[in-house]
Amino acid sequence: MNKEKGMNRRSFIKRLVAAVGGLMLFAGLDAFFIERRLLRRCDIAVPLLDMPSAFDGFRIAHFSDVHIGHGLTANDLRLLTERINEAKPDMIVFTGDLVDDGMEELAETTEMLALLQAPYGKYAVLGNHDVRGKADPDQIIEAYRNVGFIPLVNQRVTVRHKNAEASFTLAGLDDNWRRPDWEKTFGERQEDGLVIALIHEPDLADQAKEYGVSLQLSGHSHGGQVRLPLVGGLLYPPCGRKYPDGLQKVEDSGMLVHTSRGIGTTILPIRFLCPPEWYILTLRKK
Repeated sequence: MNKEKGMNRRSFIKRLVAAVGGLMLFAGLDAFFIERRLLRRCDIAVPLLDMPSAFDGFRIAHFSDVHIGHGLTANDLRLLTERINEAKPDMIVFTGDLVDDGMEELAETTEMLALLQAPYGKYAVLGNHDVRGKADPDQIIEAYRNVGFIPLVNQRVTVRHKNAEASFTLAGLDDNWRRPDWEKTFGERQEDGLVIALIHEPDLADQAKEYGVSLQLSGHSHGGQVRLPLVGGLLYPPCGRKYPDGLQKVEDSGMLVHTSRGIGTTILPIRFLCPPEWYILTLRKK
């Protein structure tokens, strides 16, 4: 009888180990081969107090963190560009990390980005991978200009409504690992009203709130890239841990920050319970 119980126990343990091993194998195959290719669109309404009424319903396509060269090729962006154009956004913004650690496919990548169209323009900022290693930030900036993107590197522009006397400020900060100039970008503004900031690292929102920013759009965190039930993301980088995912309220302020989960990957070419996402943000008068 005891011998039979021992055999049953060993049999149960073997089956348990086989089941866990099978789940781990399935999760690994899903993370490497399937999920990182499952491009998802997310629609988010963004309520803003100081937004001009004329811009109520204004739609911004937000994507980030392509990381070309890390398991993603320029041709892989074709589906993304098609879906963004099909959505017909008013404006398109990219919040950094076009490359991962090299410039090999820069020309082909920006050729894909040239396909994007929006009546109020398309804008980009640099990310930390764009300014380190083998990346050449000046070459990336020039490539943006060549395909119709306006690179905002410690700069701001006034976005004017085409059918009404209304406007808002769109500002972009140089990456935190390069030469961010907060005063040049946000300081000494004579105009009041809505300020939308493109800043790669989301946790810099705690500094942006001091400059009257109403909405910050960021990337960098990849949503953790690998997420576990009840645990959340596992791979949050520095400056991407406090506001790591989605639309969040900035501490001790009325400011909002939206953090993209990104399109590509870094460190490991995997995603688990965290598919690549792009967003349509619809601005609403609060």
